[in-house]
Amino acid sequence: MSELPANASLPELLAFANERQTAEDSAAALAAYERALPLLTRAEFPKERALVLFQAAQLARFEGHVARAFGLYDELIVLAAELADGRAHGLAVAMRGQLTFVQGDKSGGIQGMVRGLEELRECGATEADHLGCHTRFFSRRLTRAEFKRCVETATEDSELRQFLLAKD
Repeated sequence: MSELPANASLPELLAFANERQTAEDSAAALAAYERALPLLTRAEFPKERALVLFQAAQLARFEGHVARAFGLYDELIVLAAELADGRAHGLAVAMRGQLTFVQGDKSGGIQGMVRGLEELRECGATEADHLGCHTRFFSRRLTRAEFKRCVETATEDSELRQFLLAKD
């Protein structure tokens, strides 16, 4: 499928977005996901909408559409909370934190990443270990004291604090 018809159905839009994402054509995938979102109503397709919101946010971030990425993450955070989907909520909070960090609010970003990581650990999500490594990587751009303050502000989980604040 190289081009998407103007009257594409929801399954066609999602298949095209997935194909374009697999082919690393993120702009085309993002455009298809954004065309699919109005068809994926919160009432009728909440889980599918959450998945598309996450994919679109990641692609918007990759494409440099920062405001759009924030908006998609924000909508996903609310929807994931309504669905009581700890994994989706934790990922959205953490990814929004990473975006916040790279946009210059390092403390706010780290705190978001830690909060998301905490949620992922609580629900046993497999992404937790990977995100923990990312959070520690991002921490190198702060002073040790500032990173410690951010971790202590964001979580009371002593095991998570210990993991994040351990010396390399």
